[in-house]
Parts: sequence; C-alpha cells; structure tokens
Amino acid sequence: MSEGTQVGGIGNATATTSPSFLGGAMIIAGTAVGAGMFSVPTVSAGMWSIWAIFALAFTWFCMLHSGLMILETNLNYPVGSSFDTMVKDTLGNGWNTVNNIAVAFVGYILCYAYISGGGSIVVHTLDATVGVAPPQMIAGLIFALGLAFFVWWSTKAVDRITTILLGGMIITFFMSVTGYTFNMKAAVFFDSDSGMGLGSYFPYLFAAMPFCLASFGYHHNVPSLMKYYGKEPKKILLCLVQALSLHWYFTLSGCSPHWATSHELILVRLLNRAVTSAYWWKLLAVQ
Repeated sequence: MSEGTQVGGIGNATATTSPSFLGGAMIIAGTAVGAGMFSVPTVSAGMWSIWAIFALAFTWFCMLHSGLMILETNLNYPVGSSFDTMVKDTLGNGWNTVNNIAVAFVGYILCYAYISGGGSIVVHTLDATVGVAPPQMIAGLIFALGLAFFVWWSTKAVDRITTILLGGMIITFFMSVTGYTFNMKAAVFFDSDSGMGLGSYFPYLFAAMPFCLASFGYHHNVPSLMKYYGKEPKKILLCLVQALSLHWYFTLSGCSPHWATSHELILVRLLNRAVTSAYWWKLLAVQ
C-alpha cells in the first residue's frame, strides 16, 4: 500500500486510491471552527467592518503560511512524523520539552471545553427526546467515547463524519442568515452615517487580533494530513486553502453588522487565486 493511501486505524481497507482533498479540507475546517470563532464577532465589534475584514484577511494569510511552513518541514521527515520528532531534530531537546508541554496544555483545555459543552448537548438532547437527563459527568463520558470511536476507527471515518457535520452546519448557517441578505444596509456596514473616521476604530484592531489568530488554529493537524495523503503537498495545500477560506468566510459573515453577501465571496475567490497560483506550487515542490 502506498503512503498516499495508508489511512490508519482498525477500519483500514486495501484501497488503491488517494483520499479526496474534500475530506482533508473538512478535517481542517472542523478543527478551525470552534469556540474561538464565536468570540470574533464580539471582539471585532469595536473596530467595525472594514478593519474586521483587514484583520481576518491578515490572520488568514499568517495562519496559512505558518501551516505551510510546518508542511515544508514535515516533507523532510518520514510520513507519520509528529511535532515531537520535528522539534527535537531542529531545535533540540530543551525546546522540544517546551513544545510538548504547550501542545499538551492546548490539547487538554480544548478537550475539557468541548467535552464539557458536548456533555451539556447530550443532557438536553436525551432529556428532550426520552425524558432522561444523565449526570453531567456521564453525559460528557458518552460524548467523548462517541467521538473517540471515530478517531479510533480510522482517519477516513473522521473524514466522513466531519464532512457530514460541517455540511449540516453550512446548511443551517445559510438557512439562518438568508433573511438578512435582503436587509443589508450599506450605511451600517460601512458606518458612513456616524461621522467617525476609519482611524478612530484602528486601536480596537490590536485587542481583536489575538482572538482572530486563535480562532484559526489547526496546525497540529498538518502532520495528520501528511499521514493521510502521504507526501502530496499540492493536495494538502488545497485542503488548507479551501478549509481556511471557508472558515474565513463564515467568521467574516458573523462579524458584519448586517450580512453582506457579494463582498466576502469576491474576497474569498481572490484569496484562493493568490494562494493556488504557480508561485506556491513551485514553493512546495520540495520532494
């Protein structure tokens, strides 16, 4: 079995084709979409729409390139190499210890947050459907074991379930915001009636940037994509671009005072063209 087809997990099959980039894009998008995304509209309210567009575009650029740097480094190691291998080899044992502690800390707080929130969903769902409300600890355990099953089964299982869940999120998102499309007010979006200049909103940019950067976190999944696809940097690049563009679009839509349609779509297309140009193919033609 080639490196590009080895999936990992108990559900492996003797497939002879490389997985499609859609599944990898959904894995990255599912990683990036989270609680941080929901905080961005609130922290971006002070800088309003124009600076929010700039902040999110700058964040998109920085986080994509940092992911590409990890990808370029990972291409120089065997498929399946983790951060531990790469950091130890490039920066030494001291920085590797710092990196492992940082990764473990982030992983712990994310697991705690999502298992706690997922447990609440299980409690309310069971209470509404069967009239049984289990304790929060039991509900969190049910939620964690349910998700862990797909991770244990195979990367392809994670691919499929993430695609289904994100597809549902996209459908419900458009169902919830379609009504705003016909009520968009340019004067509100550009804040042209307040008399305040664009510069007056600039200081709020610095308060929002840490939240924007945190909301685009996905980098620990780059080695996982390498294991999923093998050394196929072009396909992994497409996954990153499409996933971050999707995340960028939905986050920006949430930041808009009234939902703006064509503005974000045009910017997403421009970002996609810029990053998928021949220059980037040459940059990633490393092995």
